[in-house]
Amino acid sequence: QVAQMAERMLSDRRAKAKVREFLLTWLKADASRDLTKDVQTFPGFDVAVISDLRTSLELFLDDVVSSEGSDFRQLLLSEDLYLNGRLGPFYGAQLPAEADFTKVRLLESRRAGVLTHPYLLASFAYTRETSPIHRGVFLVRGMLGQTLRPPPEAVVPLPVELHPRLTTRERVILQTQATTCMSCHGIINPLGFTLENFDAIGRYREKDRDQTVDATGSYHTRAGAVIRVNGARELAEFLAGNTESQAAFIDQLFHHLVQQSVRAYGPTTLDELQRTFVVETFHIRKLVVAVMVASALRGRENNVVRK
Repeated sequence: QVAQMAERMLSDRRAKAKVREFLLTWLKADASRDLTKDVQTFPGFDVAVISDLRTSLELFLDDVVSSEGSDFRQLLLSEDLYLNGRLGPFYGAQLPAEADFTKVRLLESRRAGVLTHPYLLASFAYTRETSPIHRGVFLVRGMLGQTLRPPPEAVVPLPVELHPRLTTRERVILQTQATTCMSCHGIINPLGFTLENFDAIGRYREKDRDQTVDATGSYHTRAGAVIRVNGARELAEFLAGNTESQAAFIDQLFHHLVQQSVRAYGPTTLDELQRTFVVETFHIRKLVVAVMVASALRGRENNVVRK
């Protein structure tokens, strides 16, 4: 009965808005960000373009969730991007200037769902340059559910002008090579580097400072394995099939919907939800129902015990 009620509620626009709200929180896109870029480096990238990119992201999220499969993996693996006439020239789509938003699969075919959505890539970047550190922190915390300690001291990024021939990757390695930095940056950097094929506004690129972009990276799993990936597509394929990223998604969804940690509902609840998620072929809407059932029935059991 609880499941039936939750399924009925999901058809309500308020429930749909709640799911979208969670996805934006999961992607660290729930708060307003200043995506303004240097006008000389990125001419025409103005507030209207930024607003359209936000709409593009929300359309993509709604499309995946509302689809028949509602497949979590498509959030990471889809090659589609919603673009309109204003965004087309920035991202290589041949669209009329007056074109409304339409789903586009670019010829470059290197997109990887939310990982390469221009809104997020622009969010985790500086005004002129990319930021593998910001992107890496997003991947470590948001996608993989890892906890990072605060940095021991504030460090100003090395100015490009100080080492004009170095790529962004090389500057980050130079700045974070100290032992005190590498306790966290040993995790952050290798993941952030995998997105270096995308510039500060999320356009695909082959070169950085006239050098071929090195987008190789790695991740040490909790099980002790070392996963090596090259670029966003390989990273997305790893995350889509990885139990750590799936568990992190479920954990954050539960907390957002129930406003309590999943661990407050028993030591096995997260594992049970994850098993259900796999059986239901990673169906997001069915996962929402499973979360509501787990939290409701657990609460009922507690009430019985107290009586």
